[in-house]
Amino acid sequence: MQIIVRNHDELKHRWNGLQNFLIDPDYFCFDMAFPPADEIVDILRKDSQARINIPGDLSEDEKKKKAEEFKTLPIADVIDRPFSLAHFHLQNFYGEGQFLRDFQKKVMIPWRTFLASSGFTWQRCYPIIFISGRNCHSSYHMDTSHVVAWQVWGVKYFNAYKDPYKYAPLDDAVNNREALRRPDGPPDHDPDDILSYKMEKGDLLWNQLLTPHWVPAGDSVAVSVNISHGGISYGGQFSPNETALRKRWETHPKEAWLVDTRY
Repeated sequence: MQIIVRNHDELKHRWNGLQNFLIDPDYFCFDMAFPPADEIVDILRKDSQARINIPGDLSEDEKKKKAEEFKTLPIADVIDRPFSLAHFHLQNFYGEGQFLRDFQKKVMIPWRTFLASSGFTWQRCYPIIFISGRNCHSSYHMDTSHVVAWQVWGVKYFNAYKDPYKYAPLDDAVNNREALRRPDGPPDHDPDDILSYKMEKGDLLWNQLLTPHWVPAGDSVAVSVNISHGGISYGGQFSPNETALRKRWETHPKEAWLVDTRY
């Protein structure tokens, strides 16, 4: 099963549902060249705001030691090790001569223009880079945002469910989200319930807010740019999942995530 949105009517129909979907490149695509994956890792790992995680059955001290090694050893010595790297402050690399100097012009402005011209409004829209080492995987988790994932290098397998509520009823997703997180992958499930997309270079996927997913990488280092959205609406209406999340924020105001300046 694959869902591919090819035009405005299909996007309007799908954006606030439960199932993830691809965006056809003839409908919308990005056009920006990136350095090779190992160069991106080498740049990001040296920044103080990079988040590096070393998977495996290790103590916290061992993980910290290996993460420090990952930051400091020659890139050729660490690029094939198991790792995940996330960077939530891409503005650190927007300056002249830096590898994301054209990122606003070629990625964020075209995307925001596409959303606005399609009739959407939003409160948050900011980018993140996620990198997985060879054959590494994300945790099983769900996000409090609609995320558009753009595959830049390598392959990732974006796995979710055809019916997310079967494994994470909305009330649990809203009120017990962190308790449902599993670092080592998904719970037992029927393979026929999975909605999976093989994400190759250039592919663009819309991941629905508060739906569980897990993302293994292929045999090479895999780099994606993920754009996180909050308060996205069409015709003044939030998605049902975001409406439920905002209802919780009425009684848990410290959890409310309304704006973000990391754009």
